[in-house]
Amino acid sequence: MLTFARQAREQNIDLTVVSLSEFNEGMTLAKPLEKMGVKVFLFPADKLFSLSRLRAFTRFVKEGKFSVIHAHLTYANIIAGIVGKLIKTPVLSTLHSTAVDKRHAHFLRDKIELEMLRRAKRILGVGKSVSDIYEDILKRDVITLPNAVDENSPLSADENDALRTQIGLDTAQVIFISVGRLSPDKGVDDLLQAFTLIHKEKENVALLIVGDGDLRDELKGLAKKLGLEKVVFWLGIRNDVPKLLAISDIYISGSRREGLPLSLLEAMMSALPMAVTDVGEVAKLVNNDAGILVPHSKPKKLAKAALDILAMPNYGKTLGEAGLARAQKEYGAEQWFMRTLNIYEEITNIAQEQAH
Repeated sequence: MLTFARQAREQNIDLTVVSLSEFNEGMTLAKPLEKMGVKVFLFPADKLFSLSRLRAFTRFVKEGKFSVIHAHLTYANIIAGIVGKLIKTPVLSTLHSTAVDKRHAHFLRDKIELEMLRRAKRILGVGKSVSDIYEDILKRDVITLPNAVDENSPLSADENDALRTQIGLDTAQVIFISVGRLSPDKGVDDLLQAFTLIHKEKENVALLIVGDGDLRDELKGLAKKLGLEKVVFWLGIRNDVPKLLAISDIYISGSRREGLPLSLLEAMMSALPMAVTDVGEVAKLVNNDAGILVPHSKPKKLAKAALDILAMPNYGKTLGEAGLARAQKEYGAEQWFMRTLNIYEEITNIAQEQAH
């Protein structure tokens, strides 16, 4: 969203961002968005089908005369789909993952979301695997448009030391980092099991976990049980992820389910070698030259991959440089934004023609 906002500002596009819940992530994101001139609005409600929210959001979109509603994730896909149909504003939805997590499935809600997606003007998938799965489910075309990120700038030595000190890290510690929600599909429990093995082999290591979620307390309890409380740092939601990546040495992930993960792209833009699970579009990003891929739910293999990178610093540097080169060539922010803008213009023109 921040990358999109930066590009919109450069292209003089008027951007409004709406959050459907009044949560910490939304509020954290609001400040940097507003600094870039983005208007941010919250439409929280106690339940998905809130008539008061639906009325308020419908009135908001109608009065704002927006050209396009671009929706992300289930609730937004449903609300945007309903409102778009009511006031004839074209809706575009982006799908971020390859499957619904069955532990959080809801038959009626999921069925309504699929119906809204079938009615949307266009559907985007963040990777080919996402597009392929949903083309089969929805029986319609899904445009593959991989995520993109801005290039990351290195920190000065003083900035590096200051951030490490702020977090509580020793200057000589090797820093692993993982970014994502603390939810079952992200496999943070597997990551902690793997890091236990890493720490046994290399004591001078630390793990930064960036993100928040329902499993935070449970996972912190697991870390304590594993004896990791002094080397695992729970940083929560942050708006300085590029800086955290810049002070880190290796990106690590135990995820069980992904689309095309933005966090990995950000790690590649920081030239970090990666020890990650082979899920979703991860293999397309990492290939065989930007990191080491392992099967998900295999903590021992994840630990071995990380230790292999640690044991060969030059190899790790080569992996990071290959990832940076791929990210710069294939996932640049400007070309991604312009492709999105072209889709906006296309569906806006279609809507105008249908109105006449």
